[in-house]
Amino acid sequence: MILSKKNHILLLIIINGTMFLFGFVENIKGVSYPLIKTGFNVSYDDQGKMISLSSFVYTFFCVAAGFILARFGVKKVYLLGFVLLLAGLVFICLAPAFITVVFSLLFIFAGFGLFEIGVNGLAAQLFTKRAALLMSLLHFFYGLGAVAGPKLAGIFTGAAGPDFGWRQIYLYSIPLVFLFFIPAAAAAFPPSDHAAEDSSSKTSPAETSSIKPPSGMGTRRPRGLTFTGALGDPQVWIFGLALGLMMGIEMVSANWGGLYFQDVYGMDPRTKGAGFVSMFFILFTVSRLISGFFIERIGYMRSLVGAVFCIVVILILGFSLGEGGIYILPGLGFFIAILWPTFMAVGIGRFGKDAAVKTGAMIPIGGLLNALIQLSIGYINRYMGAAWGYRSALVFSAALLVILISIHRARK
Repeated sequence: MILSKKNHILLLIIINGTMFLFGFVENIKGVSYPLIKTGFNVSYDDQGKMISLSSFVYTFFCVAAGFILARFGVKKVYLLGFVLLLAGLVFICLAPAFITVVFSLLFIFAGFGLFEIGVNGLAAQLFTKRAALLMSLLHFFYGLGAVAGPKLAGIFTGAAGPDFGWRQIYLYSIPLVFLFFIPAAAAAFPPSDHAAEDSSSKTSPAETSSIKPPSGMGTRRPRGLTFTGALGDPQVWIFGLALGLMMGIEMVSANWGGLYFQDVYGMDPRTKGAGFVSMFFILFTVSRLISGFFIERIGYMRSLVGAVFCIVVILILGFSLGEGGIYILPGLGFFIAILWPTFMAVGIGRFGKDAAVKTGAMIPIGGLLNALIQLSIGYINRYMGAAWGYRSALVFSAALLVILISIHRARK
């Protein structure tokens, strides 16, 4: 199936728009999570359980989406992601209690998990030329949504008043979902690999009878590395742990930064809290656009070790300055943006021909560790005090630095 130029352009709009939507809705939490906690008067450990469970569901649906994509194609993954996201947004607008908010968020994060795989699957099919430029643009749109989401959340929740104003921004996100859902449903997507194989297998008996395997081999294809086989490699676990710490450090700022400044320093999450998250993602987005050139010159592992060292320094300075840390800590976004794509490139280079399977196994390991990190922060806040959950990012960053240095030395 050859896509027309018009349909190709439509798919580019859909994929970039989906990334904007992804960043927009996901990062509303920088404003909504503190307000949800206050509005329902929930404990820190319950807040941690909510965030952790959302991360578990996201990871599970990333894995499930891979099976759906292989069986039904990218478009089905895309559309199911939109359906789950819409269901979650509707449910959360109507949620009468904290437990129903949690239930609603599970639908939203399930949709995110499907988008994660669907977007990457479609990008692999569309970005056949100038892939690096188009991938940078794709991540730019995620960052753009991540900047706009908290800012608009702060505006809308402020206008709605202090009580449950966070519902407004989730409600106003629904038309944005339809803006990309309807074109995605109407567009023609490229065929999946399995569909191509099915069509190529529809040959006549005469044609198939003339195809013979090489001497000494049967007709069965040799099996490659399996997912469970990849989990048997200790390197996959080391890389997965490092990836989980990277995810955890990024999510700590988005999930807990606004709550930290609200509960420790009494700042309004709708104004200064929203500004903190927006500035974090502005720098995150700028980094994704410009850092690739420098990373290629410096080297992947050196860039990773240097970025994490800078993260540790920023955390120490930001927490030492107290309230003034709100002007320093958003700088984390610039260096955190370097971690995921660069580390995945390291994994691809390290694992060679098995990279697709082994990096695929790394992601669930990382997602599981990230979920446990978010859960632990809730308990740290409850039993050690509201200041210490976000500050624990310093411990996770130091652990990541140690692992990266050991990986770097192992390569020599």
